[in-house]
Amino acid sequence: MSSSMVHETMKHFLRAEQFAVIGRVMTDRSRWDNKILNWYRDRGLPVLGVRPNKPPADGIEGLGLLTDIDQIPDLSQTSISIIIHPSVGLPLLKRLYPLPLTSASSSGASTNSSKGTETTPNEPRNVWFQPGADDAAIWEYVKERGIQDKVIGHGACVYRDGDALLQEMKDELEADGKGQSRL
Repeated sequence: MSSSMVHETMKHFLRAEQFAVIGRVMTDRSRWDNKILNWYRDRGLPVLGVRPNKPPADGIEGLGLLTDIDQIPDLSQTSISIIIHPSVGLPLLKRLYPLPLTSASSSGASTNSSKGTETTPNEPRNVWFQPGADDAAIWEYVKERGIQDKVIGHGACVYRDGDALLQEMKDELEADGKGQSRL
């Protein structure tokens, strides 16, 4: 994907109605999952924390933590930042964007298709793998699933790049005469 397409995907990501951060620890302010979660909160963006396969923990300054991606409400309107080891991130990505089912025979049996960009109402708007959270296996699945326009990674970082993107989006809205938004 070209750098301009990645840039547009990042802006599409940030236009979501809500955000979720998937991380391992969340409650430790020195950890990147906590920093990314607070990046959204500090900008007034609605965000949820998700600690997959972990027992419920105390909330983060009044924010409860979910323990499974299935608990994310309105998933199709949610952009998700993933800050977790790729060995955990790949199975999560496969659950978020499963291979589509297609008819394999006249008997009505269904099998997984190796390609397809159809989205279901229960797939997230976008996923952003923060630095260190993606690897070659993740990108192989992204290509196989045909979701290159929905997944961001390869070192891109919302913590580093997000403010400039939000400002650019705000400037575009003002130039279009649409005034202020929640950005």
